[in-house]
Amino acid sequence: MSTMEQNDLQREIQTKLQEMPAADWVQQMIDHYRRTGTYRAKDLRRLLGDPNKGVEIGPNASIASFGTTSNDR
Repeated sequence: MSTMEQNDLQREIQTKLQEMPAADWVQQMIDHYRRTGTYRAKDLRRLLGDPNKGVEIGPNASIASFGTTSNDR
């Protein structure tokens, strides 16, 4: 694929992603921030990960460490 085609594809993907509506929980997070000026802890954990959990990296990291649990939702 040529650089020109890659750039066009990149632009098309970016445009489609920008046109997509935000997920319900993201919209709720934005609305809550607009009302209160703060983020809820559950939203920050969902965005950034739980700071109390360890992070596995490297070739031996378990696939389970990359998933979400019902507590993250």
